[in-house]
Amino acid sequence: EGAHALADGRAASGRPMFSFGKQAAPACPAPVGITLSPDYGYVLLTLFASWVVNYYLIFLVVSARRKYKIEYPTLYAPDTHPNAKEFNSAQRAHQNTLETWAPVMCLMLASGVRAPRVAAAFGATWVAGRAIYGAGYAMKGPKGRVVGFAVATLGGQFPLMFLTAYQGAKMAGLM
Repeated sequence: EGAHALADGRAASGRPMFSFGKQAAPACPAPVGITLSPDYGYVLLTLFASWVVNYYLIFLVVSARRKYKIEYPTLYAPDTHPNAKEFNSAQRAHQNTLETWAPVMCLMLASGVRAPRVAAAFGATWVAGRAIYGAGYAMKGPKGRVVGFAVATLGGQFPLMFLTAYQGAKMAGLM
């Protein structure tokens, strides 16, 4: 019946499609289509690249797990482990990336609808920064993460936040 809905919210049979108690639900507006620019492909390629970096960070953790003999399901090595700092640095680089990955990719996907090249550029900067962050953290410990953090956050994450807020304010007529 959903495919044959009438403009007033009734099915083609004349029965209300949704009801709340004894009242029929208000009419639902027609679905809105979104036309994406072919440039949105850059956004999707950046999303794919983020998965590549995630697998790179997983590889660093798995390699450190084998090298330092940290068995599953132990998430972090105890402080008493002789290589706790080395293993925990690789693990933390991956975990910290996961903490921001979904929100940053959502920002990129949303803002990319209107500004795909700009959103993809900021997203790609975040991805590159997270790769630098992960490698630096895993190889040099906490001090090795600074450059990658700056690239990812200042060059990717924050600009995506501002771009999304700007687009939202503009669409809402606040600008």
